Amino acid sequence: MTDLQALQSVTDDMVLCRDVMVTMRDGVRLATDIYRPARGGGALDRPAPVIIERTPYGKAMASRAELEVGMTEPMDRATVAEHFVRHGYIVVYQDCRGRYGSEGEFVKYRSEGPDGYDTLAWIAAQPWCNGRIGTMGLSYAAHTQMAAACLAPPALATMILDSGGFSNAFTCGIRQGGAFELKQATWAYREARESAVAAGDELGQKALGAENLNRWFGRMPWSEGRSPLRWAPQYEAYLLEQWRHETFDDFWKQVGIHAAGFY
Repeated sequence: MTDLQALQSVTDDMVLCRDVMVTMRDGVRLATDIYRPARGGGALDRPAPVIIERTPYGKAMASRAELEVGMTEPMDRATVAEHFVRHGYIVVYQDCRGRYGSEGEFVKYRSEGPDGYDTLAWIAAQPWCNGRIGTMGLSYAAHTQMAAACLAPPALATMILDSGGFSNAFTCGIRQGGAFELKQATWAYREARESAVAAGDELGQKALGAENLNRWFGRMPWSEGRSPLRWAPQYEAYLLEQWRHETFDDFWKQVGIHAAGFY
């Protein structure tokens, strides 16, 4: 675990502790921003409930979900945090493993359960947390919530899931009744490019940017070194692993949460 760095004043009523590196069970550290209620530029001492979003899209980047009627651009993270902080909450944003400021290797979906559990345990142990934690997020940030919930973190009090959190990725999400969803390939390609940008990898940016994804869809099947992701091996590896499990085998048979309506 890492001690909190110096607090940065965002407004008179909110301070930010940026890039706290929270240690996971395997030693990998995840970059975390913490927004806390304040008075006169100093954080309030009283424990408070916490709201967290774990995202692969950059903890400091605006979420496309944070829109109100009449807005043309989404609110930034600090603006969203300020809303909740005003109502007495502490707000935490964290980069998923292998993304932006976090250490480790990104493998889509696979580490979000343990990493989410460990992060909530770390938050609950902090003197500024009152032991009650809520999660929020859109799309992949909804998946991170569901994955953590499967492990039953003791401090988890509520979840707000927006357009994500599949319960059986073989039937919907990664495959549709077994047929591989090509959106997984387009997502991996886009995020590999974003990862290269975030890491300052100019060669990787140029190599990935020169690929024509539409043409590659006409050159299937893909394999290691023969795909548009050959310049980003960790993204290529996890995508091909998902692709090759064509039957409902142990790869898909993981603990999950299923919710359905009844009429």
